Amino acid sequence: MRSPSIQTGVLWILLIALAPTGSAQSAPPDPNPPFERTEVRERCASYEPTKQPFFGETHLHTAYSFDAVVLDTRNTPADAYWYAKGGRVGLPPWADTRTAEQAQLPPPPSMRTYVTEHPYCMPGEHCQFMATRTIQFPEGRALDFAAITDHSEQFGESNICTFEATETCATDQDCDPAVTGQECASDNMCRPKGYDSPLCSIARDEISRLRQGAAASIFAGLENVSQNPTRPAFCGPDGSLCVRQAKLVWDKIRDDAEAAYDRTSSCTFTSFIAYEYTAMAANGRCADADALPCWDQSQDNAIPDVPDAGSPPSADCPSGAACINNFTGNSGADNLHRNVIFRNDDVIDSPISNVESPLGCGFGADCTSTPGSPVASPAVMLQRLKADCIENPAKPRCDVLAIPHNPNMSRGSMFILPENTPDGLAEAYLRNQLEPLVELVQIKGQSECRYNAKTGMAWTNPPDELCDFENQGWARLGGAADGYLTDEMQTTESIPARSYVRNTLASGIAYAAEQGVNPFQLGFVGGLDNHNGTPGQSEEQQYAKSGAHGVQSFATSSEALNERFFLGLETNAGGLTVAWAEENSRDAIFTALKNRETYATSGTRPIVRVFGGFRLPSNICETGDFAARGYAGGVPMGGTLKREPRPPRRVAQAPSFAISALMDPGWSGHPGTPLQRAQIIKGWVDAAGRTHEKVYDVAGTADDEDKVDLRTCRPTGGGLKNLCTLWTDPDFDPARHAFYYVRVLENPSCRWNQYYCNSRGVDCSKPMGICRSQVRTLHERGCNSDADCGGGGVCTLPDSYEEFEYTQCCSGIVPQTVQQRAWTSPIWYTP
Repeated sequence: MRSPSIQTGVLWILLIALAPTGSAQSAPPDPNPPFERTEVRERCASYEPTKQPFFGETHLHTAYSFDAVVLDTRNTPADAYWYAKGGRVGLPPWADTRTAEQAQLPPPPSMRTYVTEHPYCMPGEHCQFMATRTIQFPEGRALDFAAITDHSEQFGESNICTFEATETCATDQDCDPAVTGQECASDNMCRPKGYDSPLCSIARDEISRLRQGAAASIFAGLENVSQNPTRPAFCGPDGSLCVRQAKLVWDKIRDDAEAAYDRTSSCTFTSFIAYEYTAMAANGRCADADALPCWDQSQDNAIPDVPDAGSPPSADCPSGAACINNFTGNSGADNLHRNVIFRNDDVIDSPISNVESPLGCGFGADCTSTPGSPVASPAVMLQRLKADCIENPAKPRCDVLAIPHNPNMSRGSMFILPENTPDGLAEAYLRNQLEPLVELVQIKGQSECRYNAKTGMAWTNPPDELCDFENQGWARLGGAADGYLTDEMQTTESIPARSYVRNTLASGIAYAAEQGVNPFQLGFVGGLDNHNGTPGQSEEQQYAKSGAHGVQSFATSSEALNERFFLGLETNAGGLTVAWAEENSRDAIFTALKNRETYATSGTRPIVRVFGGFRLPSNICETGDFAARGYAGGVPMGGTLKREPRPPRRVAQAPSFAISALMDPGWSGHPGTPLQRAQIIKGWVDAAGRTHEKVYDVAGTADDEDKVDLRTCRPTGGGLKNLCTLWTDPDFDPARHAFYYVRVLENPSCRWNQYYCNSRGVDCSKPMGICRSQVRTLHERGCNSDADCGGGGVCTLPDSYEEFEYTQCCSGIVPQTVQQRAWTSPIWYTP
């Protein structure tokens, strides 16, 4: 029912030809590539030994996620892949455009389905769910790969509650219950057992409302946020009804990924089987400086951040502090989500969700985790994932990785250093092996670093003002308006420094210097966390029209422009992942992800490449074989440098870093934004074990003339189409662990909210409206309220916007412009 679209080639081939990255000609497929081939498929005709940039999505939700379908999202994984390839899909709200005759027709025979397909039609067609809005990539902007990561906890529950019947029946046996888990309902339609339960009825009643209602909160409370997760009653006493339906959904997800995967030699698109593990613990915090998460003997202390007198120590708090629930920023739950991505089609039989293997489970008597596992530790889940996949003899080709996301909303719980114990070291090795990446940016903010321009508060040392970029006002996920942290409330106590990746990278190398393993050796990816089923939809102007969360996004201006609404003004269009791989196949791209040869963007598409080494030639930017020389003389982004024990004289005493970047070319009628500069962020550990960091400008300059015309959103000033440089660390100490990553900045451009305000005709340089008054001197004068028009006068607004929109557009709450950027995975130096 979705209209077809012809996918066209991208512009990257031309860009690679222009860039100093090696040969632009595709080499013949390598019969023995540097990555392991684990699947049967044709070899890719487009094969580049020095690798190519592939743009993709690693975090995306569809109608198979409960928090998407109850917001009237109807795109399934099959639709999401169609969109990723350049196809057109629909968005809510939906209109019933059936003719009277169509509405009376029974479902066609032989259409039995185990998993709801959530069908709809496009404008101009007649059906029960016609899309009132459609969306499609501009020509040449389709993705190269995508992983669809629906929430595994509610796979079965969502299918039961929102199942759309297609098969008539007279008895239960007509529904083939042994296979489908369905029964013949009172309306003589086959539906899963539990469909008529009170909770499912509430969930269906809430669909199409502007905000999620009680059902979503009930599901989350049971399965995502509690210390001991459990399934709702309609799943049966042992939860088996929902587990059975979840298996059907998982099989459908696998089938959809296989159908979307191009196994021909054209290699136009790669799909990955994936899901999201969605733990978000509503735990307390230790009442000490470390503010670690805790469950044990938690108390609702009368004074915020202060335990009640005589409070007992908590077994979950190493310092012996009390565990408290009333603290600054307590609204919501500690985000501990992971996106789990498999290498090929040899995957685990069913996802490991928070219900089966909860995070956030500490020492409580009823804890279902391994005794002694610290609160928020992923060790139990990761070990089970490893056992069921990598070490499972029945799954010989199975390989997997987990990608933590939104540590900015974890209240610091995502990246707590493992203890110096056998269990702690086991966790460190597990995280190093199975968590090679972190999602650095998505619609709910960036997690690189934080700076508060209004108060001067910095989460880095020294302060980095460029960390004042897409920061959210909540310390935890799912915060309510009354839990919003104002600028003055945002401190390293309410939002711990370990909520941010730069601080986490520093903690990781400090741990490695002592223990020999880095639990946080994290490469960078970007994602959306979009709940529309539209992977890679990261363009600002498009986001201003469609949002990312069904009818909840942008249904009214009060939703879109509300700074204290969790999905309002502070959200952004999300990021993208770029993987450097020889070809567009699962094995090649998964290897790039495991090796951290990736970078994240804030949504635009510059091409960035970095190599670090002691043998990089000084003329690497001039010779035209940038990539070949980079691999020969060093390691790429995500790699680790080790100094030779006795380097020869011709080898540099300090490492150099070669950086090449090309601006996003944009598309027809929509040119990309020029690059402004490139920076290297270095972190290191001194002899005393203290961590330090420094930001170096290495190419381009910050120019105050680089601005944007807010009325037209056209950039003004200069900028660079490309940049290339070789930088040598002037402060290198060969005895100390260090990391280096590159941040490439574009010139300023319009943020999505400015596109939104412009589309409504809001001009903040002018008064809000025009006076309609009997007083001649006031009539037709500009005004911002009725009071400006005298007694009896009315401040009349244009038809294009309302007072709330003008007020929010011109309030200065969030910036009108944004400086888009890319972050490369670090290169580590190990003595």
